[in-house]
Amino acid sequence: MASAKALIGSVLGRFVFHDVSVTRVRDIAPRFRWVEFEGPALRDEHWEAGDKVQVFLPETGMRTYTPLAWDAQKGSTAFLVYLHGSSPGASWGRGLRVGERAQFFGPRRSLSLGDASGPVVFFGDETSFGVAHALKSASAKRNVTCVFEVSQRAESSAVLSELGFEGSDVERTAGDSHLAEVHERLRGALLANPNAQFVMTGKAQSIQALKTRLKAEGLGRSAKVKAYWSVGKTGLD
Repeated sequence: MASAKALIGSVLGRFVFHDVSVTRVRDIAPRFRWVEFEGPALRDEHWEAGDKVQVFLPETGMRTYTPLAWDAQKGSTAFLVYLHGSSPGASWGRGLRVGERAQFFGPRRSLSLGDASGPVVFFGDETSFGVAHALKSASAKRNVTCVFEVSQRAESSAVLSELGFEGSDVERTAGDSHLAEVHERLRGALLANPNAQFVMTGKAQSIQALKTRLKAEGLGRSAKVKAYWSVGKTGLD
């Protein structure tokens, strides 16, 4: 049975959603799909790296994704869909085929860095690969240093290599002991780039733990934070 949000969305969607079609689906790794969409409604839309798009899932409601890129002239965009578990978004991503239709709301502002050429130190996880790629691709001059916590390094490394972030992943361990290595990498990057913008995305609990420790050392006080998920919660935007 459709949720209340889904029912409301189906009504509002007639007026505010963009209709698109899937034009390409490519499996980069077992749980990562590169999906491209196209539709006349995407033309002439203003998009900046870090902006979000919400996809309407008929039985569930809205799920949020960060486009890898946006071609306003052609009317096309692409997502890196992380197929995590049996969540509605993962089920939707697994079922996508060329020719299928979808409905978007957006793009809208989510994570803006302003200066398109300044250095960035970026923390995230599998849900953050797309936005990191978008930020790096927005400007050839931008230096983006990334540290990602990942569940399966063997799988994620293949994706990160394709996106140009080789060696930036740290595999999760029991009790989050891996965050000690993540902290050291972030600390080193912030000390090496004192003027860099610091961006923290992904898991809320990891963000909080790392931010607290770095602030105690006088680092990362002006971090831009965007939690994409939290243990025990669903539907974070």
